[in-house]
Amino acid sequence: MGDYTTMLRRPGVLRIVFSQLVARFPFGMMSLAFVLHIQHITHSYTYAGLALGFETAGVAISGPILGRFMGRVGARRMLLITSAISTIAIFAIAIAPVAGEVLVGLCLVVGLSSPPIQVAVRTIYPSLVPKNRMGVLYALDANLQEIIWIVGPVLTTFIAAYLSPSMGVIIMGVIQIVGSLWFSSNPEVRNLNIPSSTKSMGRVLRNKVVIANAVMGGLLVGSFSAVEVGTVGVLNLETAGWVIAALSIGSLVGGFAFGHRSKTKWALSRFLIVVVVGYLSVYIAANQPVWMSIAWFIAGMGVAPALGLFGAIIGAALPTSETAEAYGWVQTGQMLGYAGAASLVGFVIDTVSGEASLVIAAIFAIGTLAVALYSAKFTPVISNQESEH
Repeated sequence: MGDYTTMLRRPGVLRIVFSQLVARFPFGMMSLAFVLHIQHITHSYTYAGLALGFETAGVAISGPILGRFMGRVGARRMLLITSAISTIAIFAIAIAPVAGEVLVGLCLVVGLSSPPIQVAVRTIYPSLVPKNRMGVLYALDANLQEIIWIVGPVLTTFIAAYLSPSMGVIIMGVIQIVGSLWFSSNPEVRNLNIPSSTKSMGRVLRNKVVIANAVMGGLLVGSFSAVEVGTVGVLNLETAGWVIAALSIGSLVGGFAFGHRSKTKWALSRFLIVVVVGYLSVYIAANQPVWMSIAWFIAGMGVAPALGLFGAIIGAALPTSETAEAYGWVQTGQMLGYAGAASLVGFVIDTVSGEASLVIAAIFAIGTLAVALYSAKFTPVISNQESEH
């Protein structure tokens, strides 16, 4: 904990970290908010899964494009324009009396105009701390973002159960525009100067580290959507949010306990083994809320440390002129994984059962581990130690 508190005392770190957490908070609500609202309107988990899949596919398409051109347009202008368009589409989903196909299309608009908060903040981070402390900052970011995934699902299900599913979508939109305005007001965002890459669009994908992280991110984040949508398909609405939150609580605990301890090339693989064990253990009692919570908590212990390493590895492997686009492609991989898993899980719930859909989470996690083991030979080791001078 000492490393993290020392990090937060550095100029600008506390302000940037917490403003971007608020700006990204809607992502902790979005999957369940869209699934619950669209399923309520259309009475179909297939439509809900497709809508979530199209939203994440939109983010996948726009991620590297917005990341690459953020330097030309200006980070603050890009964030404000995209947040305005995305929020309007979110409000339309909540209140417009339209068919399921239109809701799916609006979710695609939300994804295409998703504010590139994560790309911006990860491009800012290297300017806030020395290079040898980047691992700690990325670990701190990954740990704190779990608050989003703890509070978000619980808040969404609470609002849906006691107010209405549409109100959860509306509140999500309000938080998005407020958070984006706050984050964009930071001087680090206003003055962010991203050097233009001299390479053509997509050239960064020739880097094996970028490809490996995009694939691993897609598989790991895809497992999260399998957990979220699958849990909703198994349990009642009031219980599901708390059970899903157990994954993030475990991630928060694991992040603060182990996130800064990544000193070997096998660190990522070890964290992912924990995730796999947790996902597989759910089948001891796949329809019991208490046991599901324990299994998701165990899996979560490896999540934040792994996500923190993803970000730090890209920052260590590439020059600043290429990191924004690289983070965009990594986000694309994550969103494609999320979209594919969400669509697949919705179909399995409707055609087989909720319990059957949970196996998708384990398959995606095992795939992540396999790629991590393969890529260990060319992945840079992240040092979290203070320099000696």
